[in-house]
Amino acid sequence: MTPELSVDEGPVALAPDERARVQRAVDRIEERTVAAEHGLHLPGTAADPALLAASGLPEGAAMVWQQWDGYEVSSGESRILPLAQLATATEDARAEGLLAAGDRVIGEAGRDLLVLPADPWAEGADVVRVREDGERLPEASSVAHLLLGLLAESGVIYDAQGEFREDVIGEDAVLTSQTLRRLLRRRLDHDQDAPRSRLELARALHRSGELQAAKRELNAVLKRAPQWCWVHHELGAVLAALGDARGAQRSQEKAAEDAPDDALRAYFLAWAATAATQDKARAHLATKVLALRPEFAAEQLRAAEALVADENPAAAEQAAVLGLAVAPMSLPLLALRREL
Repeated sequence: MTPELSVDEGPVALAPDERARVQRAVDRIEERTVAAEHGLHLPGTAADPALLAASGLPEGAAMVWQQWDGYEVSSGESRILPLAQLATATEDARAEGLLAAGDRVIGEAGRDLLVLPADPWAEGADVVRVREDGERLPEASSVAHLLLGLLAESGVIYDAQGEFREDVIGEDAVLTSQTLRRLLRRRLDHDQDAPRSRLELARALHRSGELQAAKRELNAVLKRAPQWCWVHHELGAVLAALGDARGAQRSQEKAAEDAPDDALRAYFLAWAATAATQDKARAHLATKVLALRPEFAAEQLRAAEALVADENPAAAEQAAVLGLAVAPMSLPLLALRREL
């Protein structure tokens, strides 16, 4: 999407092709709203034109409120807030320290916030999902495509009568891997520029051993969100599995470069150390990790021990490997690795 400035250098206006793209999404939302089982979704009526004009919402976002002043999806599992609630929701989230400068809360997805960031080009999405711990995930290319994607996902979970589909939950009481893939692909069918969903799809492909497919998805995400550290981290893990140690190290170092804090920076640099094929490079990376987190190896040991107690040996071994990449002579870590 390429914005164009109005002639008087005022607020950014939508390019005609982007306006048409958003309008098509609005039209499809209307079609799904009409076709949905009564009561499954709760769309509001059109927003008051004067209030909408005074709201300061970007043009693309305003096109949604122009049609629906609030919209609850799947009986409130996710929702776009009415205009009258936007200011209070934003103030509350800011008081909790969850928002970046210029963020505006426009909805909720479960316990996550949906916000319009001040600079969508910096984060890779017009709508960003903010988790309870403050983690920011680029979510959707527009509010309309977010809402359309949420409605499409609802169709995977609920049948034509609005009843919960029996085949979506496994014996472990969580979504099956097949259901997760259907959800992600359904979202991407309606918003190919949804970075979080494409990253999650890449992770699913990685877990199933479809490494080249995962690599393609990750490279697609990076075209939209080139500074998202978790994408570089996942790409590094995929490249390592493909045998590209040098590429894996570079990706993990790029993840560290873009990490929002020292804890994550140290974590990614430790991953880079596991990929390094030269002792000198590995030692240099380990020194960087310890400068950021002097207790990194001890923290990985404690994490590995806890994971062993939770009967998760694969994750425990990963934690031990990260610790040993930084402290290769740690006797407790070496002993634990041998046990695993």
